[in-house]
Amino acid sequence: MAQKAFTKAIPAALLLLAAAGSAQAAINGVFYRDRLFNDYPNSDLTVVRNFPSQIKYTETNFGSGGFANRHSAYFSEDGGATPKDFNYGDAFDVCTTLDLDATPANGREAGFHIDQFGLGIFGVLPNGEIANFGSVLPFYSAGVVWTPGAPVSLRMTYRPGNGDGVNPSTIPSTMEYQYDVGAGFVSSGQIPFSNLEGGIVSSFDFFLGLGVQNAGAPGGTSIADFTNIKVPAPAGVAVLGLAGMFAGRRRRA
Repeated sequence: MAQKAFTKAIPAALLLLAAAGSAQAAINGVFYRDRLFNDYPNSDLTVVRNFPSQIKYTETNFGSGGFANRHSAYFSEDGGATPKDFNYGDAFDVCTTLDLDATPANGREAGFHIDQFGLGIFGVLPNGEIANFGSVLPFYSAGVVWTPGAPVSLRMTYRPGNGDGVNPSTIPSTMEYQYDVGAGFVSSGQIPFSNLEGGIVSSFDFFLGLGVQNAGAPGGTSIADFTNIKVPAPAGVAVLGLAGMFAGRRRRA
């Protein structure tokens, strides 16, 4: 697949694909899970719930509290009634444009939210780092490449391996992370899963969506704006096939 040609064809939007031959239904909504963490219960939270064109979280006046507030919008196949449970063979390619404005920036992070065996994120961190960590997905850090307050496009491509999501497989699944801060998409390459199942674990729920996590502070604001969310299926990507094994990977120390 010609990477350059494909990334140019992606709008500032969200893409979601099923693997060839899959009976996976189309994403047609999001399941909002506000205050998944609610350590600052007296904050003022406003959510623009306008999928597929915009999801926007504005939180102010955090007051006193503990760790953080976390707000997620998980992709859904039933109009937002329930979050979709992705399984091992559910290939997907998702991309969104995010504008995160936070004052102070410290403690505020946003991007793709993942939930399986713990919560994860692929997105932007307050120091300007773009990274993925948590849950079952392979770790990745692009380093400090983002300017807080500037728009950034984030993309994740999951390619299933040849297993079943329960038993070990010969070829593990891979995740490819990409970001664009204005000069074109930069790719992590295909990073193999290192968990025993070699990919998403089918026998447990796996939720994927968009969201923000805010460590509170007296005063201050956090605005996480996801826009132009779409679900097209561009030619050349509908068949993702088995995962590649040639990309290097970075791990947490």
